[in-house]
Amino acid sequence: MFEKGPYTDINCDSEIKELYQCYCCLQLVCLTHLIQHVEIRKENKQRLDNLCNELNTVINTLNLNVEEKLFIIKREQNLIEQAKRLLNASDSTIDALQNSFEQISPAILSNHSEEIMLQVESSLSETKDCLYVLKCNTETINSNGILKLFS
Repeated sequence: MFEKGPYTDINCDSEIKELYQCYCCLQLVCLTHLIQHVEIRKENKQRLDNLCNELNTVINTLNLNVEEKLFIIKREQNLIEQAKRLLNASDSTIDALQNSFEQISPAILSNHSEEIMLQVESSLSETKDCLYVLKCNTETINSNGILKLFS
């Protein structure tokens, strides 16, 4: 539906024109400006849709990252619990402790961006013939920053 009347836009001539109410701004505009309004609205809608799609993409990516981190955390918590059970068990073998250590060490290194050296000196390494290890109940760090485990 249109009305006839003078158009007051300074960018348009002062002729009496058919004026249409723009559905987005509710102003009375000439057909040329109505078409421009519609095009601007379409462009804005397209930009909004594109931005929403991009935002959904980054949300999904971040969600996957969080799920991966949660999986890693659960796996590492499991490693901690297994290692604690080995430390508390009176019949833990050297191989079991060494295996646990070898699983935990890379997990520690992968969690830090800078290189970290973890040196563990065990008094158990000299006991080749011993099949079982007594419960480790004392931990100290020597002057070189090396963790020593004593049974």
